[in-house]
Amino acid sequence: MGRSSVTAERRRQIIDATVRVMGQKGWQEASIDEISKAAGVSRGLVSYHFGDKAALLAGVLERCREVFVDTVAVSIGPGLDPVYRLRMVTRTAILMARKEALTYDVFLHFTASARSEPQLADRLRDLYRDFRRGTANAIRDGQRSGAFRLDVEPEAAAAHHIGTIIGIAFQWLLDPEGFDLDLAARHAEDALISHLTRRFPMFAEVDG
Repeated sequence: MGRSSVTAERRRQIIDATVRVMGQKGWQEASIDEISKAAGVSRGLVSYHFGDKAALLAGVLERCREVFVDTVAVSIGPGLDPVYRLRMVTRTAILMARKEALTYDVFLHFTASARSEPQLADRLRDLYRDFRRGTANAIRDGQRSGAFRLDVEPEAAAAHHIGTIIGIAFQWLLDPEGFDLDLAARHAEDALISHLTRRFPMFAEVDG
């Protein structure tokens, strides 16, 4: 294994440990000592790879983005029908609250803290922009193919839909007994497709 591979693996080990500690204590209370212990490395090695806590913060957010993108990517593929594609992206993103609860927990904590932490706000702003851009591009693809209405503004629709996904996931994380997550995901995907197509399917069947 080359040096670059070892470095990447070590950074990933430290970031994953940071996420676990954050899940227990939150970002402000997650000390470098606790993170190094959870990662099974020395404090000096954490500092060597990340320099300071701000750099570690960037690594954690990037890891959250990777988990989200990778998880969604396995549910879709190139050339799929635009309606099916957005249904599957919506469903997978919401059900991540169950399958990748810790990642969503960290994201929830960062979102709640961003208003009072400018550096964190800047990084989260970029993350949300990436999510909106991906959804808006999928909507444009559907408009070009004739599957979606042309009078829908993609960026506004994407912002609304990302808010729906994250809102459902966060509510379920706070109160998992409060509602059926699978049913909420189906409502969310139906609402999006109804808006984009002027059709009003009720729980249309999707394979998978």
